[in-house]
Amino acid sequence: MRDHKGLNEIASIIRKDIVTMIHGAKSGHPGGSLSAVEILTALYFDEMNIDPTNPKMEDRDRFVLSKGHAAPVLYATLAERGFFNRKELDGFRKLGSMLQGHPDMNKIPGVEMSTGSLGQGFSVACGMAMASKLDSAPWNVYVLLGDGEIQEGIIWEAAMSASHYKLDNLIAFLDYNGLQIDGNIEQVMNVNPIEGK
Repeated sequence: MRDHKGLNEIASIIRKDIVTMIHGAKSGHPGGSLSAVEILTALYFDEMNIDPTNPKMEDRDRFVLSKGHAAPVLYATLAERGFFNRKELDGFRKLGSMLQGHPDMNKIPGVEMSTGSLGQGFSVACGMAMASKLDSAPWNVYVLLGDGEIQEGIIWEAAMSASHYKLDNLIAFLDYNGLQIDGNIEQVMNVNPIEGK
């Protein structure tokens, strides 16, 4: 596989940080975090218009981790990109640390939306994209969903809204790993065929 701008090496560092954080905390979601590494690496190191020294830059692109339980991938990516000191990763899920089990936009530089309740992140991302369009702003909104998460009805309401309002500045990624907390998605609540929906 051709390495583009050193992204393979960056992804490898992020993977190691995820495993180290979750092992250190003895808690977390390794599968859902590791399965999203390439997506966040490409976005944060190649695609998005962002500035780690100015996390609230007005015309920045926005990223929403709708599947908030995969916070370790976001934390490791933000640290590697320079939004905060990498030493903060050592405090993952520890009392008093800014890096808890779900992202907190009030405590962590670079986090655009506090997420955890599945489905709400996608709805907020649609609202952000609509605001960008209404303001004729140049920024895009990227959102990462989990396949277990798309069992939530709020996801489909947001998707209908995105279609209706022609939010072509909203880019959604579905991390389709076939699992949710209770097992295989096809056995728990089959969402297929996804492409048709």
